[in-house]
Amino acid sequence: MKNLSAIKSAYIFILFLTIAFSTQNMTAQGCVAVRQMGGQNLNTSNSYNLDSGAFQVGANYRYFHSWRHFIGKEEQRQRQLTGGGFDANGKERGNAVNIYSHAVDLNISYGLTDRIQLNATLPYVNNERSQILRQTTPVKNTYRYSVYAEGIADARLSVNYWVVDPKKAEKGNIMVGLGVKLNNGSHDRKDDAPQTDGTTKSVVMDQAIQPGDGGLGYSIELQAFRQLTGRLYGFANGYYLFNPRESNGTFKSAPKAGLEGYNIYASPDQYFGRAGFMAAVDKKENFTISLAGRFEGIPAYDAFGGQVAYRRPGYVIAVEYGFSYRIGKHGFSFYIPYNVVKNRIQSAADIADQNLQNSVITDPSKYVHIQGDAAFADYSINVGYSYRFNLNKKMKVTMKH
Repeated sequence: MKNLSAIKSAYIFILFLTIAFSTQNMTAQGCVAVRQMGGQNLNTSNSYNLDSGAFQVGANYRYFHSWRHFIGKEEQRQRQLTGGGFDANGKERGNAVNIYSHAVDLNISYGLTDRIQLNATLPYVNNERSQILRQTTPVKNTYRYSVYAEGIADARLSVNYWVVDPKKAEKGNIMVGLGVKLNNGSHDRKDDAPQTDGTTKSVVMDQAIQPGDGGLGYSIELQAFRQLTGRLYGFANGYYLFNPRESNGTFKSAPKAGLEGYNIYASPDQYFGRAGFMAAVDKKENFTISLAGRFEGIPAYDAFGGQVAYRRPGYVIAVEYGFSYRIGKHGFSFYIPYNVVKNRIQSAADIADQNLQNSVITDPSKYVHIQGDAAFADYSINVGYSYRFNLNKKMKVTMKH
């Protein structure tokens, strides 16, 4: 029974790890559009692996509000106070872009064997982008308005493999995975937006709130855990999404001379990493808590494919507080990553523009530095639920209390 108890503890850790891993995207970013990469949501029953013939279904909900603008790691605090006109009392308002994002992932996983799991995720998003318009006619005015983009986002299929047979690795194991991100989500959703001349026009929404990115992507994934002592476990997980497509064909703005192509939205790569500790609190080991560090973002250049397109690259480093609870075949999770570092790095478009301008400046002391900004959230809220069932008559690993 000692090994079974260890497996039970290990499964509890993996329950939280996989639920959190399946909700890793768009949680920390705003204008830096990290997309949904929802994946497996395993292990809410008798063993930390998904046994052969077993199914698990689940749903994950995420919410964030981005509103703090950064260039590099420097916050543009004036965006909260100025540039947005005046209210009825004559007080000046800020012109920061605000993004409100709601996302739901529906997950299903199947144990092909005791070591191989097949996973599918279908996300849905509802995003709002609030911004300032400076109207010139018929009456000069500055006011805030909102546009929306919602719908099915890019689905994901993946296969994961435990490196060591779970029956022989109750204190620790490593899972590796390969995935495909489809391009079924809309990347050119439109909404009616007011114009400076007082008219309203249907326009393509900003990249940050589009349900999809227009690219067919491929991911590599890793999950690992190790029992440190008693009910305390260490863990790590992460992924990298390769999006080879250079751009998705939607226009951000009119092209600038010498910078053609950088006005078209990119289908960018993305990455995510997470590591920390988890411990069961109660004697029955149903309730667990965790503390982890997270690192996620969008690179300035893709690993493969063309680089001439527009994106807002950057990353966040977060401290994540988490809780999970299981009862029978049901699993629940709740966690909040709080962003302690926000960094909007130079994009490929920034660097191309900078090089173009500096190419005609003869005095190096007058060289310009070009770097755009992006809005980030302080934190995100993540809630998960999962349910496991087995169509076979008998589970291969059982637990006794």
